[in-house]
Amino acid sequence: MASHHLPHHESHGNHPMSVLGYVLVLGGFACAALWLVSMAGGHVAAAVLFGLLMIGAFTFAASIFLSLNHRHHHSPVLPDNTDSELDRYMHRYRE
Repeated sequence: MASHHLPHHESHGNHPMSVLGYVLVLGGFACAALWLVSMAGGHVAAAVLFGLLMIGAFTFAASIFLSLNHRHHHSPVLPDNTDSELDRYMHRYRE
């Protein structure tokens, strides 16, 4: 009977706030598109609203990414919970 070796389960390494930052970046781009369309259509109130939402989303996402990087020493992009997980990740995907 053949034994099957399942791969070692490891954490995906994404901090929950980095997922929120990613969603805010996507929302910022959507608001930027709606801001441009509203400006082109002459809808001033909607253009101002979407412009403010865009600036807020990008600012909040940048503050989340900077806070994760500087205060918590956790990369918002690379899964680096522990040194061994980072080594496995770098070996598997970067070499």
